[in-house]
Amino acid sequence: MKYLTEEESRRGTGLPFEEQQRLRNGDFTFLTEFGTYLQLDETVMCTANYIVNLFFLRRSYLQYDRFIVSAAAIMLACKILNFKRQDSRIIPSKIANKFHALVQNKILQNQTAQPYDEQVEKEYLRKIFKAEFKLIKTLEFDFDIELPLFYIEFIVDKLYSGCEDKLTVLTMAHVMANECMRSIAPLCLDPLIVGIGCVVLAGVICNMPRPHELLLENPEKWWTYISPSISLADITRAVSLILEAISIK
Repeated sequence: MKYLTEEESRRGTGLPFEEQQRLRNGDFTFLTEFGTYLQLDETVMCTANYIVNLFFLRRSYLQYDRFIVSAAAIMLACKILNFKRQDSRIIPSKIANKFHALVQNKILQNQTAQPYDEQVEKEYLRKIFKAEFKLIKTLEFDFDIELPLFYIEFIVDKLYSGCEDKLTVLTMAHVMANECMRSIAPLCLDPLIVGIGCVVLAGVICNMPRPHELLLENPEKWWTYISPSISLADITRAVSLILEAISIK
């Protein structure tokens, strides 16, 4: 995927950045609950979240139903990752059914409860398939999506290989790799850099030694132990963008 500049990511379309960030947080929550309903793994949910975030940088929140777009992103992410294609949980009718339940219970809180029937399912699917086509066009058929999540185990192995509490850090780093999808960091920074930011934050949360305290050789440039081509400034920026997003949940 082509990375955007931070300026492009903050500009977005149609709304001030702060409002877009608030909506991104809501999208993340919806996608997480939807994916949990469908029993999808974190890779599918993070991929769907990335797709939605990119979509709403290039398209306005004012012109699309973000919940329909999120449902379409779940469907598209399953296809991109070839996730259990024969699994009955992710066939379109099941996605429409779970979408209806989630919207009625979580969004509308049954204030305008509508019975689920064949006509309702047909209308949901029409909207979801239409949104999926919009997503594909917005992605410009580029489905090579790399996520910070993919690098978490590699980074933890590099920095915490000799620590007794390595598993604790790894678990929290996975949580942060999911949480970072609330932010624009994965859109404008290399996923390895964002992944390092997630591991650094996990270490702080778990009260673990800082990376420069873990390495005996060249600790003042600890990040080069992971990759010599990245910079501390970029890692710091990733941490800042993640914290900016999760602080306004």
